[in-house]
Amino acid sequence: MPDSKVESTAARGRLVSIEGLNGVGKTYLTTRFIKAAADRGEPLPQVTEAFSNRANADTDLGRRLLRTLISASGGERFLRAGYPRSETLLLLAIKMHDYEAAWPALRAGRTVIEGRSIHSTAVYQSLIMNPDDDDAAFVRAGQILDCAARWRPLPDLTIVLTDDVDAAVGRAEARNGAAFTAEQWNLHRRAAPLFERLATADPERVRLLDRREHDADALVDIIATWIPRAPTRPFHGFMPPAVLP
Repeated sequence: MPDSKVESTAARGRLVSIEGLNGVGKTYLTTRFIKAAADRGEPLPQVTEAFSNRANADTDLGRRLLRTLISASGGERFLRAGYPRSETLLLLAIKMHDYEAAWPALRAGRTVIEGRSIHSTAVYQSLIMNPDDDDAAFVRAGQILDCAARWRPLPDLTIVLTDDVDAAVGRAEARNGAAFTAEQWNLHRRAAPLFERLATADPERVRLLDRREHDADALVDIIATWIPRAPTRPFHGFMPPAVLP
């Protein structure tokens, strides 16, 4: 069970996640947000490295866990090796590692941005475990979030980027130079409404941002407005990683 102590929110930075489908623009908009902050001379947030950028290295525990999943799945796009519950726990372990690795920056008062964090894990793994029932997947996604929250805090703010599914996944295919299968496309089409259902279920923490309604500059401005206004929520039950035995 987690320790009963509570981390102070007085000085720590905000923990933020940017979520959404493949190709929806998570990395693109985060990069633009960082550049805009630099241009304004503002303190720069720390950004958790994207899964795709650390897939070919094993220099820390998070990378080694990811390499294990990639190897076991034979490089399958959703890291499926036939053991979805085990795979879910390994993905959550990677996100636990990310939180522990980010703690020094949070403690120093810096904002930390996670891309494809706990909500993405909950969405896709719940759909994989419930291939024919979106309502059951919604319940399962909530259970995955609850499981994660017993071990590490949920982000103070989660921004879910939305877009036309075909446009987003088409960008991902073009970026990676490889097509998704029909079954993989179907997973993305099911994921889009599930992301929105989870956001609706937790409106104080999760916000939707539709890139069809704004150009890139406006999207970055909205993100730059939301992040500093997000409350730093008490990390109930979690000791700072630096003092864990």
